Amino acid sequence: MKTVVDITTLLAQDLKSRYAVKDLLLYIENTGADAVVIDFSNVKFATRSFIDEYYNVIMKELSAKIEVDTINVPEDIQMIFDSVAKTQNKTKDIKLDATVVKCETFADLKKVFTTFLL
Repeated sequence: MKTVVDITTLLAQDLKSRYAVKDLLLYIENTGADAVVIDFSNVKFATRSFIDEYYNVIMKELSAKIEVDTINVPEDIQMIFDSVAKTQNKTKDIKLDATVVKCETFADLKKVFTTFLL
């Protein structure tokens, strides 16, 4: 069974809250549909945080369980989707190279801090 959802009927024309995505998710899960089409045609505004949550919860997590199609996304909101998509799945290359320096006096601590200025 495929369900079509006009997101503005369910939520609003202005999509601002991450919590609204949770409401959408609950609604979709309660339909029992094995496929859903989410129509953005009447959306006037969406925050980046809403789109980020939508991307992670609906497009990634939910789509692993059921088929999800997002249609009729206005051009300006599609730009936010594209921007959010670019920030996903990036691995952060964090290198921790720390040295522990034990200081017994304030003079020792001062010597350590002066090395930071080099």
